[in-house]
Amino acid sequence: MTTASPLTEEDWSKLTQTLEAFANAWESSPFPPSIVEFLTTGGSGLRRELVSELIKLDLENRWQRGLRKLVEDYADDVPDLDAIVTVALVFEEYHIRKTAGDHVSPTEIFKRFPALAGELDGLFRLDPALRSTFMSGEGPTATIELSPGETIDDFDLLLRLGRGAFATVFLARQKSMQRLVALKVSADKGTEPQTLAQLDHDNIIRVYDQRLLPERSLRLLYMQYAAGGTLADVIHRMNVIPQSDWSGQSYLRAIDAELDDHGEARPTESSIRRQIAEMSWPQVVCWIGNQLALALNYAHRAGVLHRDIKPANVLITAEGVPKLADFNISFGSMLEGVSAEENMGGSLAYMSPEHLEACNPKHPNTASDMDGRSDLFSLAIVLCELLTGQRPFDHGWHHVPRLQRFETMTDSRRTGLTDFFLRSLCVTEDCDLGDVFKRCLAPYPEERFASGQALANALDLCQHPEARRLLCDNVTGWKQVVRRWPLTSIIVLTVIPNLIGAIFNFLYNRSEIKSSMPDADPVFMRIMAIINLITFPTGMLSAGWIAGSVTRATRIDEQSRLNAAELQERRRRCLQLGNVASIVGLTLWLIAAPAYPILLHLLLGEVPATIYVHFVASLTLCGLIAAAYPFFGVSLLATRCLYPSLVHWDTMSKEELPAMKQLARNMWIHLILAASVPMLSVMIYALSGLDRRFALVALAAGGTIGFAIAVSAFRLVQQDLQVLIKFIERSSR
Repeated sequence: MTTASPLTEEDWSKLTQTLEAFANAWESSPFPPSIVEFLTTGGSGLRRELVSELIKLDLENRWQRGLRKLVEDYADDVPDLDAIVTVALVFEEYHIRKTAGDHVSPTEIFKRFPALAGELDGLFRLDPALRSTFMSGEGPTATIELSPGETIDDFDLLLRLGRGAFATVFLARQKSMQRLVALKVSADKGTEPQTLAQLDHDNIIRVYDQRLLPERSLRLLYMQYAAGGTLADVIHRMNVIPQSDWSGQSYLRAIDAELDDHGEARPTESSIRRQIAEMSWPQVVCWIGNQLALALNYAHRAGVLHRDIKPANVLITAEGVPKLADFNISFGSMLEGVSAEENMGGSLAYMSPEHLEACNPKHPNTASDMDGRSDLFSLAIVLCELLTGQRPFDHGWHHVPRLQRFETMTDSRRTGLTDFFLRSLCVTEDCDLGDVFKRCLAPYPEERFASGQALANALDLCQHPEARRLLCDNVTGWKQVVRRWPLTSIIVLTVIPNLIGAIFNFLYNRSEIKSSMPDADPVFMRIMAIINLITFPTGMLSAGWIAGSVTRATRIDEQSRLNAAELQERRRRCLQLGNVASIVGLTLWLIAAPAYPILLHLLLGEVPATIYVHFVASLTLCGLIAAAYPFFGVSLLATRCLYPSLVHWDTMSKEELPAMKQLARNMWIHLILAASVPMLSVMIYALSGLDRRFALVALAAGGTIGFAIAVSAFRLVQQDLQVLIKFIERSSR
């Protein structure tokens, strides 16, 4: 190959204009244009670059129209073709033909261009097609030439289910067990069997065993057979019908069509299929994504990264249940003697930016820099494609020279989702997936969901509007005010009922003092001022001190410093804030009840017993007010605003259920306390003198109104708790 001289800016301008003209000629003419007509004059470097790009463009247009042509066929138009043919040009022809569905193999390419075989071999190991490929180490060496109808070892091959870069998968009958299995025939390389042996999950294909054929260097991996095809088959079948018809029923019809193609009987009606049939299409996507996210969470906790999440690697059972398969290029950190770089590969269209960087020889990042969040990125692309029929980053890179695609695709993912694509995700009424995918496909891992469980919870929320409204809608209306001043809001809700009790205490007991001990009124006023100046600040400081750790945790900057366990502890405390407000108020009032007559006794001498009775009865009544009403107000604030702000898409577990159930029980106790306020007011009213009845009547009327408000708050909080309990139980299964 002759080294080309650098192109000038003028050369690049000519090159661009000529290629645009050639592309326009293809679009406007019913016949293929000749590249000879577009060969402009210029230096040797410009000519070589121009000829190469014209041939690439011509090949792509011809193969798209079913017009077969190979690189060497251009020799009649380009006499010096041998000096112009490059590895990139030959590699481009290979992928154009593969995309067009032509049967082409690396072996054919090597035979046609033996002088380039060494460089081409390296590129085929970096194959950016959608099939799984090796990125380092040796590629598969065994030639797998098997067809349905043949027998290999203990297996009768019935049907070819799929073929990839590593293996061919057959539907086979295992003769010794008389059962149908999916038989994966591959070169005896890699650690897929050992990886899968670690995994036992309902949404991961179960492997039965493996057999080795040393004489043929083959491995036979036989596993659970999923008769419903793959998610790629579903997407293909959905794309031939209008998107307005996409639903759970059309999903089942796509699976049934696959069953018919494989000669499988359709399953009888089941609870799973009935559930799917009632779903909208976004709900189907959420349901599938939830299960695959849980499968990845399980695999990641076992130390296994999949590294090749794509629709073709998601198998579907006859019932419609998705199962993750093909761990051929996965990495299991628990396996001895295996490094993350071994068998590194994947499918470019579904790779995360850090995965692309690890596969790019020009980038310093390696496979060791990847973690489970890379798999979640790939899963999100799969779900976007399932939801809309198109991949979010599937634009702009197909026409880029193949060796530059790593950089182009990485830059596209680092830019993030386009506004147009985000809008296409948010047009559904029953599931708003835009926020979920925006976070899943964030450019950098630290901005994404921390685990598959967190993503599964988010997708589960999208299927359940009530839980989503509760956990996600915390920045509108009054919730925005509470979110901005959480501690102030708690103190205000606690102080107002106590202030009402203090006013009643003043009116009722001053009337009693004036009636029974007229000379004690100045002393009573001083005692009341002293006690109020002590109890109110003490109560506010106590409540603020106890609630402070919770309210501080609602700040984003504080949350970033808390780990999952600490944040879970703050959520548990959040559910106890109502009890805190209740206990603090009740305790201070019960202490003040005997304090008033005792201080009067110490300062004035003998105090009538009726004074003790009135003070204890009236302040106990104030204590009930301070216990019941702040409890409901603060509990409603906690469940509707503070608790959701502490979840922040984090993992929730069954460990939080006891606190929720305890709060639900406490609601009944405080509802009884709220009901006792007007009843005790009426009782005291019946036993009191006429001059004190005005305060009691006002309290009884206010207590009745307060009880009605408490009942409303009781219903709202119980409703919120039921939603949270159901969601946690469902997501923790």
